[in-house]
Amino acid sequence: PETAKYELEEVANALAASLSDYSRAAYRASQPGPDAELETAYKKLKAATKIVQDGRIGYSLCRCLPEHMRYWASWIKRDDFEHWVGFDASNISAIATNEKNGARTEKITTIDFTFNACCYKLILRFGGGSPVPGDTYNYGEVELLADSKRVAKFEIKEDRSVADSQWEFSGILGLRVGPWMKDVLDIAAQIEASARKRADSLWDEHVRETAREIELG
Repeated sequence: PETAKYELEEVANALAASLSDYSRAAYRASQPGPDAELETAYKKLKAATKIVQDGRIGYSLCRCLPEHMRYWASWIKRDDFEHWVGFDASNISAIATNEKNGARTEKITTIDFTFNACCYKLILRFGGGSPVPGDTYNYGEVELLADSKRVAKFEIKEDRSVADSQWEFSGILGLRVGPWMKDVLDIAAQIEASARKRADSLWDEHVRETAREIELG
């Protein structure tokens, strides 16, 4: 009886080990083989993201332009609107609409303008916050068309928990490399230079007014 019991345990252990090996082998065999197309897609997305982030396209198109132009639909009605444009744009038009998307309402601002002989359309879509508890971000999209062809579509986000938070690049939904990229960088540079000039002008005027109230003897 003891020998039979020992042999039975040996057989049971061997069978269990064999079944375990078979289970692992069956799992490996059921896994799909390498997907060359998918691997190429991942590499393309990674390369595009690097171009957008390292080349300042993400900053220019997802922060600089939206922060500067998001209120143009109302500002364009002002007599001094051209003073605040900040870059060499012409043929400007801007409208704002609201669009229902499920339970929330998205604000969409569409701006048309000409820059460097190219007709651009910038579409800003601000979708508001996420319903997920603890998520402090507002989400949106920015889309750019050059001569009626979509050249960029990016996801953007803004952290509500940070004071003076600004929109920033979040992800790529579409990208077509072309001359428009240089134009976007030039627009952002002109906007920044214009903002700096206005700030310096205000400070210079403050210094002049203060100097008038100063007598040194």
